Amino acid sequence: MVRVLVVGAGVAGLTLAALLARQGRRPTVLERSTVARDGYAIGLYPLGSRVLHGLGRYREFGERGLVLERYEIADQAGRPLRAVDMSVLTGGTGPVVMVRRRSLLDLLGAACAGAQIRRGDTVAGLEQDGRGVRVTFGRGADERFDLVVGCDGMGSTVRDLVFGPQPGFASGWVLLTWWAGPERFSGPVAREWWGHDRFFGAYPVPGAVMCVAGAPAGALVPTDRAGLGEAPRRLTEPFAGCIAGLAGALSDADGTPDTDGADGTLPVHLWSMRDVRSRAWVDRRVALCGDAAAGFLPTAGVGASAAMRAAAGLADELSRADAATVPLALQLYEKRCRRVVQRNQSESRWLARVMFPRRAVLCPARDQLVRRFPMARAVSGIVASSRTPF
Repeated sequence: MVRVLVVGAGVAGLTLAALLARQGRRPTVLERSTVARDGYAIGLYPLGSRVLHGLGRYREFGERGLVLERYEIADQAGRPLRAVDMSVLTGGTGPVVMVRRRSLLDLLGAACAGAQIRRGDTVAGLEQDGRGVRVTFGRGADERFDLVVGCDGMGSTVRDLVFGPQPGFASGWVLLTWWAGPERFSGPVAREWWGHDRFFGAYPVPGAVMCVAGAPAGALVPTDRAGLGEAPRRLTEPFAGCIAGLAGALSDADGTPDTDGADGTLPVHLWSMRDVRSRAWVDRRVALCGDAAAGFLPTAGVGASAAMRAAAGLADELSRADAATVPLALQLYEKRCRRVVQRNQSESRWLARVMFPRRAVLCPARDQLVRRFPMARAVSGIVASSRTPF
């Protein structure tokens, strides 16, 4: 039996653990947090959601999610820039489904029967030899595994321990996210307003809408909890006269914390708009997967889909490996998945440059580009990757 340690119980980690459990393996999943937080909304493209068919969970996923029908963009004055029928973009491969991250994690966790999930601990050290990996945990214990997979997110400890600091892309913007009631913005429509130095978006899931406000990093420097709580109102001021439902959404941000607030945190979350791209995904018996390997900006909404895709590719290679051939399986995983995932990441970076210009003088040209540029071309790489074998 191959002993597998999956570090991180996010989308990539739980997808991998569920697929390995389906093979009859018993992976150990290590997660630093003790409480699963609600997080944000996820839009799953077919290239990610189709993995759920293999887990026998797609029907349940459909019941928890909302099929996105339209995507609308307006400028700072509320004038429409673009409206897209989502079926035109993805009709040949399947729908984009919006779901709460917490709901997706619950579904994946329920598919992990046989896996051991340990919460409240971290990896402090990794030492490889010809036969395996000795892992030192944050609580002081150590244990041997045949394989360690870092699925521990953008700030991956596994990546830092094995590969050191890796390059990334910084947009220069920050985002705030919070949940609002479903009545604030009706219908299965993703809506965005692109300002000169501000951004606002509303993304529906069953029973709620995720609100996102953004600005250049220098325009938002909250120094305390009270400052963060007031930030949504300040960031959305340019849109006050043109967005129906905005006032109500802001009152939701100021109100009682949702499930995320159960541990004392605010219902408003700060998200730095930067990513990371590891130069290598594999070193002997250690691999990276998900955001630890290629962290995504949210601009194309494809990060979770890419993470599930890569986890499925890794699980498939491991299905043909024993303890002795784990290094070969990892090499084949990197060869089959890294290029297509990084292409999707590059597309997200390109969209970030368009959506979040560093200079306001570029915004009129950006708005004209949005009006004229075919939306199908803007996400053509993501749609094409749904048809690329992995």
